[in-house]
Parts: sequence; C-alpha cells; structure tokens
Amino acid sequence: MSEIVPLLDAEGAFATVREAFGLDDDTPWNARFHVFLVRLPGAVVVVDTGVGSPSGSDPFLPERQGWLPDALAGAGANPADVDLVVLTHLHVDHVGWNMVDGEPYFPNARYVAHREDFDWVTATRGDRPYVRENVQGLAATGRLELVEGPAEPAPGVRLIRIGGHTPGHCVVELDDATLVGDLAVHELQLAQPDLAYVAEEDQAKIAEQRRRLLPGFAVSGRPVGFAHLGLGHVVRAGDGFAFVPLD
Repeated sequence: MSEIVPLLDAEGAFATVREAFGLDDDTPWNARFHVFLVRLPGAVVVVDTGVGSPSGSDPFLPERQGWLPDALAGAGANPADVDLVVLTHLHVDHVGWNMVDGEPYFPNARYVAHREDFDWVTATRGDRPYVRENVQGLAATGRLELVEGPAEPAPGVRLIRIGGHTPGHCVVELDDATLVGDLAVHELQLAQPDLAYVAEEDQAKIAEQRRRLLPGFAVSGRPVGFAHLGLGHVVRAGDGFAFVPLD
C-alpha cells in the first residue's frame, strides 16, 4: 500500500484560457504545479519536481513561489530521504527542482525519464536555461537514467510511455494509484477530452489517450494524480468527466 502526498510547488497564470485552449475566454488560467511524494514499503519516490526555485534562471513563471522544500518538510520528508525521482516528461514545470546550485537537489536519488523525451527536449529546446541546467546538467552528473520502453525502476513503480503531450510522456502506475503527469492539464480537458492544449506536441494522440484512459479511471475509482489538479478521482459528468479531489 502506498502513501501519496501531493505537494504544491507553485501556482500562477502564464496564459489565458483563450491562449491555452483556444476558447472564447480571456480569463487568466491560474495553474497549480504539483509534485507527488510517494512512500512505498521499500522506497521513497518523488514524481516530477515542479517549477523550481524562485532564483532559477528560466523565464517561465518568473514569480514562482518555490514551495517544494517547505511542502516536503511539512510531509515529514527531506531531499536526502528520496530514493527515486521519476519524471513523467521534461517540460519546464516538471523538472525545476532536479538541480540546485549545480548539484542534484535529491542527493541520494536515482532520476529516471524516458529517452525519447530527453532526445526531443535537448534537440528542440537546448537553448532554454531549464534544459541546460535541469536536464542536460543532471545528465552530466551521471544521475539520470533513460528508459526506452515500459520500465519498473523500483518494485511497484511502473513507467509507461503514452506520448502525445510530449514524445516521451509517461504515466506512473503504482499498485493502488496512477500518476498521469499532463494527460490533462485543466478540468476543461476532462469535460471535453478532445479539447487541445497549445503546448501538446501531438494533440490528436494525447486526446486519444484521454479517451482511452479516463473511462477506466471513472469505472475503477482508482486514485489519479494530475500535475495541475492534484490527487483525486475521475468521475463521469455528462458527456465527459470531472475531477474530485481527495481530502
């Protein structure tokens, strides 16, 4: 049985609903950026590492709060406790605490990501500070392990590539929950699984994955963790779905 704690690293607006989803709505999208702390019988695991420190050099979300260290402490953990960091994908808001001051922030952890995402992000975004520091910089330490297919980096932690949002985007299956990264980034994409998000690399493919996975989550009642929604349940709502947070 796993214990899953959603940790809020930052929140803020970087786009309007119109800019992000193409809808007739200029309301700022106030996004929330979660990291998941998972305690298993034999390991402490972190899934994704958020936006990162307010002192970070990447221009994304310049007023980011960087709450992760305090959130970890509040959950009774510190970076040295973590055995494994699993990265669902390598967008800026999922790798921000990989490195701090040129060293891995989780000093005793193995870091695992999908090779296809690493190859894509380093080829297309290698000039971004976050890629240089938190992806390539991490790889240079020898601490980043790249997998090429379904992998089980720790007992009961299964990494399964679904693609779409990014080429190597993965979900993390635990025995009793699934952490889905950016399968959907907003409740709107649960209500309308075909609704595209501007930052999706293959919008048709990730919409297909939403149509494939969401019905099963709704039937099973399995806890699901979304990076921008938190931990909760997916339920049927009209012709689509909705998210019900866990207390």
